[in-house]
Amino acid sequence: MIEIKENRELNVTNVLSYRGKVKQAELENVGKEMESHIQNTGAKRIENPITATYAVEGDEIDIELLIPIDKSIDSTDKFVFKNQIKIVNAVVACYKGHPMGLQEACNQLNQYIVEHKLQPITVGYNVTKKTDMLSPENTEIDVYVGISPNVL
Repeated sequence: MIEIKENRELNVTNVLSYRGKVKQAELENVGKEMESHIQNTGAKRIENPITATYAVEGDEIDIELLIPIDKSIDSTDKFVFKNQIKIVNAVVACYKGHPMGLQEACNQLNQYIVEHKLQPITVGYNVTKKTDMLSPENTEIDVYVGISPNVL
């Protein structure tokens, strides 16, 4: 199930970010490395990770992995601390169902953007609201795309 909403905002403070090109299989290890780094600094993860995919090239994806944490920490060579991630005037696809159906939800969101002649200014940011390993069809993910407020 997908519901599309306009004029939404994504506003998250204290985020540890990793941006790079990785194979799908390596992504989980990057997440674990980030979790370990967060714990080593004495911080705690406070929400589910947010992902933004910039490109897919063969078996590599250019992705940003963002983990909301409870306090400021120093950036490293590999991970960047961001005080805030804020997207205003976003169109959001609120998806409920098996994670395998998320691509179709993204396709519907893109179709909506085209049909309404909206001008996207960000990639899609996937915010996982709910995961259920025993019943993956109960997964809830919101996909935010920032839209230009300009009328040309």
